[in-house]
Amino acid sequence: MNHQPASLEGIRVLELASVLAGPLAGTDLALRGATVTKVERPPHGDVTRSWRPPTEPHVEDADGNPASAYWMAANRGKQLVWVDLGTTEGLDWLESELSNTDVLIQNFKSADLAKFNLQPKSVAKRHPRLIHVRLVGFRHQPERLAYDVVVQAETGWMHMNGNTPTRMPVALMDVLASHSIREAALEGLFGRARHPESKGSFHEVALDECGVEALVNQATNHLIGGLSPAFAGNEHPNIAPYGDLLRCRDGYVVLAVGSDRQFQALCDVLEVGEMAAEDAFVNNSNRLKNRQDLMERLAGAACHWSKSTLIQTCTERGVPAGAVQSLPEVFSNRPNPWA
Repeated sequence: MNHQPASLEGIRVLELASVLAGPLAGTDLALRGATVTKVERPPHGDVTRSWRPPTEPHVEDADGNPASAYWMAANRGKQLVWVDLGTTEGLDWLESELSNTDVLIQNFKSADLAKFNLQPKSVAKRHPRLIHVRLVGFRHQPERLAYDVVVQAETGWMHMNGNTPTRMPVALMDVLASHSIREAALEGLFGRARHPESKGSFHEVALDECGVEALVNQATNHLIGGLSPAFAGNEHPNIAPYGDLLRCRDGYVVLAVGSDRQFQALCDVLEVGEMAAEDAFVNNSNRLKNRQDLMERLAGAACHWSKSTLIQTCTERGVPAGAVQSLPEVFSNRPNPWA
C-alpha cells in the first residue's frame, strides 16, 4: 500500500485563540497534518493552564511548562511560541508570521482587533491568500464575554437538561464551535485550492449560533409544533422508550428504541412480549402518551437482569441499548495516551 500523506501536510496554521474552542480546532488541524503554531502570552500563557482541580497531580507540557489536564486536552501536536503581542516586537513577529500562514484562528474581542492589527479587511488586504477564522461569543453582542455555561443557558440547553437547570458536563458550546471553526478553515482551504486565482476568506463563528443550530429537532419541535420542553432529563420528546433508563441489579441501561419492531423485540427480551400488542403501547405515539406506565412495566421486568447480560441479549435481538458507564469503565479497555 502506498503511503498517503496527511491531508493537511504543508498547511501552516497560526493559532492565537485561547481556552477551548479555538485550541480544539487547532489540535484537530494538527492531527490532520498541518503545522500549527500556538501563541501564548508570557509569563502565564493560556488561562486553562491554571484550571487544575486540587486532586490533579502536577502536569507539564512537552517543553516543561506548568500545564493542566484541561489545557492538554485541547493542545496536542502544536509548536508553542511565547510572544507578547502587546509589544512592538510582538506585533512585528505576528506580521512576519502571517506572511507565511495559510490559516489564522483567533478569538480577540472586537475592541482589541485594532490593537493587534487584526481587523478582517486590513488583514485581507495585507495577506490576500490567508484563511482568517474568528470566534466570537454572541453574534449580535460581540463585546460580551461568553463562557460556555452562559451560552448553554441562553440557547435553551440548560432549560431542557436535567430536572432543574443543568449544564452539560463538558463545555459543549465550545466543542460545537470548534467543529465550525475547523469546517470554516477547511472550506476556505478547499475553495482556495479549487480556484487558485481566488483570494483567501474571512469566517466568523459565534458560540451562541452554534448552540442554537445544534438544537435541531428540539428547535423544530418548537418552531413548528409550539413545544417548549423543560427539564426533560433523558427522555426524548419524539420517541419512547428512547433515553429512558432501566435499573438493573448492578446499574443502569439506557434504551434507544426507534421503531415498533424494536419495541416488540425489547418486550420479548424482557419476557413481556404481550405488552407490544396492548393498545397503550402498540405504536410510538401511544407509548409517548403512556410513557410513565410503559417504563414502570419495563422496569419491573428488568430489575433482576445484570447490565452486561441485558446488553448482550438486546444486541443479539437488534434492540439498541447501552450500559451507563463511569469514566473508569469507559477507559478500562482503551489505551491511555497520557500514561
